[in-house]
Amino acid sequence: MGRSSQRQGTANSNAIHLTGARKEPEELLWTAVLSKAADDALYTSDYREALLSINWFETGGRDFRSVCQYAGRDHNYVSRKMLEQVKERRRKIKEWEDGIRQRIDGGMARKMAYWSLQKRGKGRAKGRKHKGGYHSAGPRNVKGSYASARNL
Repeated sequence: MGRSSQRQGTANSNAIHLTGARKEPEELLWTAVLSKAADDALYTSDYREALLSINWFETGGRDFRSVCQYAGRDHNYVSRKMLEQVKERRRKIKEWEDGIRQRIDGGMARKMAYWSLQKRGKGRAKGRKHKGGYHSAGPRNVKGSYASARNL
């Protein structure tokens, strides 16, 4: 038996023929750009970058539409699919920021209250040693060549 005139391809090349023509490298590049933006919007731990990506998807500006077109995707479809997920991610980031803000405000309130008590002379022990010496102590008796030169 002879071989047929049609060659048998590998499984990968057969799959490509079943799904359509092979994509151009530029289209793959823009698909990667779109994928990276989606990854940043949904999964990155850098919340600044996440918010920039979320805004990019939500506004659907000219550059978003261009990237979708270059990637061979419909920008309305991509926007619809991403909108609910990016809104949820924005909500989680906002909750995290609010929690940080509350902890900072609470810490500053405690600190201000502590400073207020200290100014009124409460909340500290006299004669307690700190970095610069003793609070209630007078001038220290310092010995050594530096001390004698300073007292001249």
